[in-house]
Amino acid sequence: MTDRLYLFAPSSDDASWSFCLITSGGECHEGSGLETAAAAPAAVLGEQPRSALQSILVVPAECLLRTAVTVPARGRRQIEMAVPYLVEEHLAEDVERLHLALGSRQGDGRIPVAVIDPERLQVWLDDLQTAGLEVTSAHGAIEGLLDGAADLRVLVDAETAWIGARLGEGAAIDRSLLLQAVSQWVGRHATGDDTDATTLELRLPEGDSALDLAQLDSLLGQIRPVSIERVEFQGPASRQLALALDACPGVDLLQGRFAKAGDQARPWYRWRLVAGLAAGLLTLQLGLDIARASWLEQRATSLREESVAMFQEIYPERTRVPDPRRELEALLDGGGGASGVAFLELLGASATRIADIEEGPLQLRSLTFNAQRGDLALDLNAAGISSVDSFKDGMEAKGYPVVIDSAVQEAQTVRARLRVRSGGA
Repeated sequence: MTDRLYLFAPSSDDASWSFCLITSGGECHEGSGLETAAAAPAAVLGEQPRSALQSILVVPAECLLRTAVTVPARGRRQIEMAVPYLVEEHLAEDVERLHLALGSRQGDGRIPVAVIDPERLQVWLDDLQTAGLEVTSAHGAIEGLLDGAADLRVLVDAETAWIGARLGEGAAIDRSLLLQAVSQWVGRHATGDDTDATTLELRLPEGDSALDLAQLDSLLGQIRPVSIERVEFQGPASRQLALALDACPGVDLLQGRFAKAGDQARPWYRWRLVAGLAAGLLTLQLGLDIARASWLEQRATSLREESVAMFQEIYPERTRVPDPRRELEALLDGGGGASGVAFLELLGASATRIADIEEGPLQLRSLTFNAQRGDLALDLNAAGISSVDSFKDGMEAKGYPVVIDSAVQEAQTVRARLRVRSGGA
């Protein structure tokens, strides 16, 4: 087993790098700063060859979208072509500007997808290279929580809660919103004929009593039976995230333009033995490919005509059907997985904006997510109407339209009800 150096990228300009070095013997060493991280292997491991060390970039969960989509195609190229169309409805900006990384097909047939701003990822990689650190892979901080026996895995520290669902959804939110976020997730995935309890693994710092587990258990129990397993840990939360990634690294972000040079091209000498045979089969293979392409094109045309006919049989009033699949998805208003991603996206953006308000404190009274409309209703107490306007302006600047349904003066505060929608919906 090799030594692993997990490098946690900062989520904002005023934050700093941190790291967790896990030795082959299972010891953990933490610290902050890239210079300290670069010197840590020599200080901890001594004169061991650096080739025995794996350096892994850990991307903040707040900086990427993590989901899973159903792709009927089996070939890798067809999957890569289809995925952008399946995730663009969850995004507030053009999917063509973003970097998409795909994982291996899961047991339920879905493909894990991680979406991130390529410019931000490149900045982190450049910073690491400047510090003399060459990473072998890059993963979202939430990846390690997306696989396990529990339906929902939650890691909590003093300010942040990381949530990972076995269905492939993940997010980092403000700790104060944990009760609402977990109850919303359990409510969305509860079914009337499913009597099995939802399993929740909750990891908390040792001695942390700020989270009312009795309130959480009571709130979730009103929706469906929930089994909560509490696990206490010592040390920083970054160590727990690193250990989880150690067990399940998940989707590697270093794909496509970010793939390591050794993964993109192999030395020619490794192919010398098959070069002659490949040249001899090239002409035959080319003919077969042309014939197969022609057959596939005819088959695709036939299938599309059948899809259009079936769609118009279900919806006879629709005479023009340019894309039957997307038309049907629009009529059915998406699926549970899509609404789950939209909820976590809107919740995370709203929580961040509430924390950034400078005009006066905003207090969240309640929230409701409407899966059919795809909007998040917030009931807020504000110091004044300027705070409500500031929240609305800030959200819309990030691409999330806000509708103020009401704003009523109550004693020393203003009670406002707003609806937030995803700009990519």
